[in-house]
Amino acid sequence: MLKSPFGIFLAAAGIVLAVSPDARKAARKLAVKGTGWFLDARDQVVGKASEFPENIPSIYNENRNANRGTLESGQPHIDR
Repeated sequence: MLKSPFGIFLAAAGIVLAVSPDARKAARKLAVKGTGWFLDARDQVVGKASEFPENIPSIYNENRNANRGTLESGQPHIDR
């Protein structure tokens, strides 16, 4: 892990967080803001998803029901 630049960066960040209370406070603030941004984005996605037409699942079910008897009638060699 320490052979890559990213690993060295993570190790240094871990040491700074372990030693400095100010760094922990800043990391906590950043984590709270990041969580807030994530929840806002999630709410936007859920809001947009509710705008989709309601007939999409019914079209899917119609196609599924149209093909339902295919295995039962067309292939008697399959045991159920």
